Amino acid sequence: MLPPATELLKSAHISKPAWAVFDAAWYLARYEEARLACEGDSAVALTYYLSQGYKLRHSPSRFFDEVFYCDQNPDIVELIKAGAYQSGFDHFCQHGHRLLSPHWLFDDHFYSRLYEDMSLENLDQHGFSGRYDHYLRSGQFENRCAHYLFDPVFYRQKIAEAAQPDSALEQGPYTHYLDHLLNGGPEIQPSIYFDPQWFVDHHAGVRVSLVKQGHISALQHYLCNPNPDLYNPVAEFFEAYYRESNPDIKNAVLMGDFRCGYEHFVKFGAFELRKPSPDIDLVYYLDMNPKARDDLNTGLVRDAFAHLRSIGLSEKLIFKKPETDLAITEAAAKRLFVTKAVNQLPNLARLKLNFTYSAPDISVVIVLFNRFELTMLSLSSLRNNFSGEIELIIIDNFSDDQTKMIHRFIEGAVIKRLPENIGFLDAANIGIQLTTAPITLLLNNDIELGYGAIKAAIARLQSAPDIGAVGGKILRSHGLLQEAGSIIWNDGSTSGYMRDGESTTPEVNFIRQVDFCSGVFLACKTASIKSLGGFDPDYSPSYYEDVDLCVRLSLAGDRIIYDPAILVHHLEYGSAASSEATAALMRRGQKIFASKHQKLLASKYVRNDQNIVYARAASANQKKILFIEDKIPLRHLGSGFVRSNDVVNAIASLGYEVSVFPLNQGSRDVSEIYSQFSDSVEVLYNSDINRLQAFLSERLNYYDIIWVTRTHNLTRIMPILEVVGILRHKIKLILDTEAISATRQAARYSLEAPEPMFNMDAALVRELSFIDHCHEVLTVSKIEANLLKRAGVANVSVLGTMKPPSPTSTGFSERRDLLFVASIHDEDSPTLDALHWFRSKIAPALAEYFEVQPILNFVGYIAPDIDLSAFSGDPNIRIHGAVADLRPYYEVCRVFIAPTRFAAGTPYKIYETASFGLPSVVTDLLATQLGWQNGDEVLSAPVAAPAVFARRIAELYNDEILWTKIRNASLRRLQVENTQEAFVDALKAVIDRVCGAKSLGSGKGRPSRKPVAVR
Repeated sequence: MLPPATELLKSAHISKPAWAVFDAAWYLARYEEARLACEGDSAVALTYYLSQGYKLRHSPSRFFDEVFYCDQNPDIVELIKAGAYQSGFDHFCQHGHRLLSPHWLFDDHFYSRLYEDMSLENLDQHGFSGRYDHYLRSGQFENRCAHYLFDPVFYRQKIAEAAQPDSALEQGPYTHYLDHLLNGGPEIQPSIYFDPQWFVDHHAGVRVSLVKQGHISALQHYLCNPNPDLYNPVAEFFEAYYRESNPDIKNAVLMGDFRCGYEHFVKFGAFELRKPSPDIDLVYYLDMNPKARDDLNTGLVRDAFAHLRSIGLSEKLIFKKPETDLAITEAAAKRLFVTKAVNQLPNLARLKLNFTYSAPDISVVIVLFNRFELTMLSLSSLRNNFSGEIELIIIDNFSDDQTKMIHRFIEGAVIKRLPENIGFLDAANIGIQLTTAPITLLLNNDIELGYGAIKAAIARLQSAPDIGAVGGKILRSHGLLQEAGSIIWNDGSTSGYMRDGESTTPEVNFIRQVDFCSGVFLACKTASIKSLGGFDPDYSPSYYEDVDLCVRLSLAGDRIIYDPAILVHHLEYGSAASSEATAALMRRGQKIFASKHQKLLASKYVRNDQNIVYARAASANQKKILFIEDKIPLRHLGSGFVRSNDVVNAIASLGYEVSVFPLNQGSRDVSEIYSQFSDSVEVLYNSDINRLQAFLSERLNYYDIIWVTRTHNLTRIMPILEVVGILRHKIKLILDTEAISATRQAARYSLEAPEPMFNMDAALVRELSFIDHCHEVLTVSKIEANLLKRAGVANVSVLGTMKPPSPTSTGFSERRDLLFVASIHDEDSPTLDALHWFRSKIAPALAEYFEVQPILNFVGYIAPDIDLSAFSGDPNIRIHGAVADLRPYYEVCRVFIAPTRFAAGTPYKIYETASFGLPSVVTDLLATQLGWQNGDEVLSAPVAAPAVFARRIAELYNDEILWTKIRNASLRRLQVENTQEAFVDALKAVIDRVCGAKSLGSGKGRPSRKPVAVR
């Protein structure tokens, strides 16, 4: 440990740290009061500083900033007030030089992270007193960076551009920067990431502030002003935009991990290619500018943002997408598709495609007529798509191009070359008769398969005995849909559902039973299509044979399924002779089909835009449910969304068609969304309440049930339901209260006054104002069900929570610390209140029971606008935010706590905790909601007794026998009350009751399928 500041500054020892100096001339020039008191005499300046100056928060030299150091370390200020140290500089001398940053332009942590040799052990061995000492004596001369906004190499270039002599930098660029400004020189740009002139010109009041605050530069103002969120450092970075578009960064700034969003961006975000402003897309910049990519790869610049500012802007490289995407014409896309096929031929000529088999999983029938290059692209895609055994059957309709030599490029295939072109249909029937695998795939030769298409088709066909055929999402060459399942209209015409739509739209990303799937990709059970004799030869040579085959499979009792997991890129009409010939064959096929299936067509819808949504599914008797929630119920959101997610997936498992409609915008990350829902669920992630009226009008009478989650949502949508006319039609309403808000309000009021002025009856009347329109009202507990019954609600039932046990195996002695898992959606959140209560009341009481207090780990979703800065300096609380996998936390923590003082419903987090085998300490409020007993399934304490809550934590934390007892009892409780089977059965009973209930209104059903019914 170094001596105090008084001794260091008085010492004349040559080996003392470079920062441990007193610069009398600088000191008197910097502080007017010192200059007056010393009468300009530098000989007495040090004495003045040591007796008076440090009390005024003076700095001893330009290398240490007392005000900055104290502002950054308020805990040290308290130690100074207590007399432990004379000043911030005194603390830095004795301890701070080992870890803390002494100046606004030196970042100790940044310097340590950037250079591996900057460990304290290594510095000690080489005689340096901390990293700052190294930087002043050595690092700046080696052009090392010690701050994210000061680049020595860049600064040297600017000095050279200013025509300053080489000797100007003899003291090092960092020292020169400080001296140059203190000597009154103009501010020189310190790095590509900060533009001082732009900063001053574009932020009103900075010039005045520089004088008033005593800042020596625009850079110091930017790094030291108390409101960094109000200032942009350069024209190309918007601080507010960066924080709002990156909630994780916003929260990190609030937690004190970064001073501002720009600090994160320069240190990390630029490498992650995050957008610095609405108009700059760094991913697009690199994609569209090979020069930028090359310069980054060669190390010419550090990152894409630096390249844009230093090179891209001056060379006018494009950095944002055009206002409207460049339209890719289908004709151009087709040419590219064919070009890709041609480009692949040299490789395929050298490497044979291997289709040898012994017991094939699937037979693939492909009919060919010329277009060798397309065929080889399709076959290579097929082989790469599926690792299992494929029986490939090629029927060549007397091709006259390289196709006739295709056997040279393929091993193991069954290849039958016909003596003449007999047309697609007859050739395909020959192939069908040759198949031996249990599944036959009819595949075009002008396609490219998406990942896992074959595996998905096999799995879907094997998932139910009554599935006869499966098709997929067919994309045309320019990326738009050809079909997502297809519709048969009552005149015998057909259409691909959502043709010309985007492949990511919600309407095409769930499984449906459909009228038919086209022969572009049609996987069938071999026995079924052979029993029908394959395609009907009446449609020869082609067109409508696939429609007819699917209809005959359906009439035989098989279902035709559209599965979006099967993605196929198709060069539409790639093998057709001409568009006119194709159109003629289609008209002919429609006439034949209409004459053969008159009875079927009588049940189909009239062709018009209004009927598309009704005709898109062939399962007319399948009940349809619209599920309305605050947001898409993703599990990481907590706060009832986990249970809603379980409800949606359980509805789907019962065979109902369910559409999820969020009233508020949330995540649009399709990867996250689709990973959490059954593949038969339509998740309308691009909708919100502003779209609800139009949506319900478009789907009037489409749904049998509207399931509304949370009472406030019923209040929000009821005016819309009335305008649309839902209440006059045969659509049933289910209100799933999730939690009765009035009970939460009552609990909160009870915290604020001994006798709170809260009228529960009046609050319930307000909350349940539209409940008479509901056929069924659900609660999560018997307590809230009884509350509603006492309020006069008759049709109430309980739908609890599903959480089967899945306990961790870690033993008591291997665990440590506390865990609290919950979500914070707003400032009034019970969870946020619980955290503050723990910090202010419970944690201090824990000190009585622990020499080393266990740390509370808080894990869970935190809304972007939540301020958690109050917890950032607390050594007993760690805020982790949302995590992908909770299990690691449940494996290592010893006790779960839920210090929740007001809440409604039931606490899912306690069920979840119990399922992992971690015992809990909760408030009496939560124990009552659960129906669990103190000392049995949980330990509990009153909401007004933080000392008791702390004692319960200590008891459970230190007593292995009690810990094991609570763990086992809560697991047994889950096994009895929270099984998946019980949950699904209860849900089915609710839907069955509602579907059997008499409608509250009257009106017409779904649109008639008769031609005269719809105009």
